[in-house]
Amino acid sequence: MPTLILIGAADDQASAPVCQHMVAGARGRSAGTSIVVYPGTYHDFDHPNRPLQVRAGYAFAVDGSGKIHTGTNPAARADALRRVPKWLAR
Repeated sequence: MPTLILIGAADDQASAPVCQHMVAGARGRSAGTSIVVYPGTYHDFDHPNRPLQVRAGYAFAVDGSGKIHTGTNPAARADALRRVPKWLAR
């Protein structure tokens, strides 16, 4: 199944390094897996207008605390909005 992963390097809910490792392991075995990691970007980077905030009470956080950062990154969001339609049109 072709898969496109767009993730923030600073995402502390879903680990970018773990995703990169998964994609590297799928190379040659998958119908097409691609990953884009946006530097300095947190979870929900593609939300239309979410101020950067810390949220608590999550079942999963990379550090185990239950706290994550979330917020819009305008540059990463714009790039994702360009990439996704191209990916789906393939």
